[in-house]
Amino acid sequence: MKFDQVKFARIVKELIKFKSGSTKVPIRAESWEELIWATLVFMFGEDKVEWNPQSHEKSVDIKAQINGKVLKISAKAGEIKKGEIAVSSYRLTTFNKLNEQLEFIKNQHRNFDFYLICAREINFKSITYRVFKTEPKRLAPEWLTDKNNWQRTKSGYGLKDGFSFQAQIVFKMSNQLWYQIPIVYFKPQEKLATVSIPRELLGKGLIEFLKSKFT
Repeated sequence: MKFDQVKFARIVKELIKFKSGSTKVPIRAESWEELIWATLVFMFGEDKVEWNPQSHEKSVDIKAQINGKVLKISAKAGEIKKGEIAVSSYRLTTFNKLNEQLEFIKNQHRNFDFYLICAREINFKSITYRVFKTEPKRLAPEWLTDKNNWQRTKSGYGLKDGFSFQAQIVFKMSNQLWYQIPIVYFKPQEKLATVSIPRELLGKGLIEFLKSKFT
């Protein structure tokens, strides 16, 4: 199953620029899914790509048919602060025990082919987006789903210190799984694109469009 990530990166980078010109709102979860959808439609054809923003299917956000096989993608949007990406994941209220929650996390990561992550870093003068493509096991390694590596905290459960990234399950947020992943955790081949948008250009395309229509 061939997925040309170099071509994908080149196209989605231009779409991030275009999208940023049409809104002052940063790219978050659903808008990131939409950009992936548009890129894949352009690459493979509309009849080959399936995306339903109202879907509640766990893990899989977008499907694409390539050479007769279905490629399943999990899309994540996050925010970068101090060199780390904060990303939210599953809500685990269905399960009462930690070992059940971790087993669910392990099983869900078998349901798709890779993550596409768009992380934003908001500064005074610009917004920088970084796009990553990584395998499911990179966010669900064996040490993450081992209950012996977790401990009870004031807010829920937290992964103990000493691992490649931090994770927690927050009770008051519907037992939601949160990751805190250093950018350096990602391998060079997992880093697809970086694009910075000056803040003065955010939403400017809307004004330019109106000027073209009414002046």
